[in-house]
Amino acid sequence: MSRIQPVAMPKMGIEMIEGTIAGWRKQPGDAVAQGDEVVEIESDKIINVWESPVDGVLRRQLAADGDVLKVGVLIGVIAGADVSDADIDAFIAGFAAPAAAPAAAPAVAPAPAPVAARAAPAAEGSDEGSRRVSPVVRRLAEELGVDLDTVQGSGRNGRITTEDVERAASAGGAAPAQATDPGYRTIALSPTRRTIGKRLSEAKQQIPHFYLETEYAIDGLLAHRERLNAAGGTRISVNDLVVGCVARALLREPRVNINFVDGVIQQFSHAHVAVAIATDEGLYAATIRNADTLSPAGIAEAGAALADRARRGALRQEDITGGSFTVSNLGMFGVTRFVAIINPPMGAILALGRAEQRPVVREGQITVATLMSATLSCDHRVIDGAVGAQFLKVLGEEIAALA
Repeated sequence: MSRIQPVAMPKMGIEMIEGTIAGWRKQPGDAVAQGDEVVEIESDKIINVWESPVDGVLRRQLAADGDVLKVGVLIGVIAGADVSDADIDAFIAGFAAPAAAPAAAPAVAPAPAPVAARAAPAAEGSDEGSRRVSPVVRRLAEELGVDLDTVQGSGRNGRITTEDVERAASAGGAAPAQATDPGYRTIALSPTRRTIGKRLSEAKQQIPHFYLETEYAIDGLLAHRERLNAAGGTRISVNDLVVGCVARALLREPRVNINFVDGVIQQFSHAHVAVAIATDEGLYAATIRNADTLSPAGIAEAGAALADRARRGALRQEDITGGSFTVSNLGMFGVTRFVAIINPPMGAILALGRAEQRPVVREGQITVATLMSATLSCDHRVIDGAVGAQFLKVLGEEIAALA
C-alpha cells in the first residue's frame, strides 16, 4: 500500500454531491484489512459502506456521526503503524479538498492528538468510541439538560439517537436546571428526510405539473384477485394488479413511459414501475423493473422484497433508480383521493385513492360499483394533456380486461 491512504467522502451515485456520516465501524487505532468495512455513508435515502482498499491502521477520524460533507472531503486516514504522527499531520495539512467544498467543511485542528491518546478515551466509551453522538443529538441533549453519559444508545452500533435523549429527559434524566417544559419536542431531520425535502422542493418548483383525474370501476379486478388468491401461492394485493395494468398501459402509451434528463426525453421499451413505500424514515420510490414481463405473483414478490429492504434500511442504489413511472397508493389508509408530486427524472406519477362502493347509472339503471379514484400528475414540458388522457384511457381498458 502507499504509506498513507486517505479516507475521503466517496461519490456513491451520479447525482451525489454530499453524504452523511451514518456511523464508523472502525475507531482510531483499529487495525484495518483490505476489504474491511470502515464507515457507513448515507446518501439518496440509502446507506452505503466504504471498504478499505488497503491494509493498515485507522490513524485519524476527522468527521463525526451526523456530519454532512461534500464529496471528496477528507474524513479519515489509514496508514501503517510505522508511519509517524508528524507524517500523517503533514499529509492532512496538504490534502487537497475539492473546489466545491464549503469553508465550513471539517478542518483538521493544529497538531492533532496522537493515535494512542485518541484511542484511549475511545476504549473508555467516549464520543469517539462506543458513545456515538452526532452534533444534532449533542445539541438536543444540551437543550434538554440530559447527561449523555447516563444514556444508553439504541441506534446502529450503539449510537445515541434523538429518541434516546428525549426518552431520558422524560424519564427524569434531565439536569435540575431544566425547570420548564417548552411544550414541544425537537425532532432533528434525518438524512433521508432532508433528501426527500430537497428533492420534492426542487420537483415542485422546477416541474410544471398538471393533473388529470378519473375513476375506475374495479369490481372485475377484485374478482380476479379473489380467484388468484383462492388458487394459493403468493398473496396478491389490489396494488399488485394495478401495477401490472399500469405496466401494460405504459407499453401501449409509451409517451408517458419516460424520463426527462438534461433536456432529452428517454423513452423506455419496458415498464420500470416505481412504487411508493412508506417507512418510519420517509417515503421511498422503489423500482419494480420490467414489470410488464412479470406475472401478478412476480410483481407481488418483487414489491414485497423492496418493502422489506426499505423498512430494514437496506435498499440499494439500483432499488431507487431507473424507474420510468411511479405509482403511489394511499387507498389502504382510507384516503379518498390526492395529487402527488412527480419524482424526477420520471415524467409522471399516478396517485390512487380508496376503492369504495357507490351507486352508478348504467344503461339507464342504477347499480352499485366499486370505484377507485386515480389522479395523474404530468410534467407538462414533455407530456401534453391529450397524451396523459390517452394513458388514463388505456389504463382503464387494462383494468376492465381483468373482469
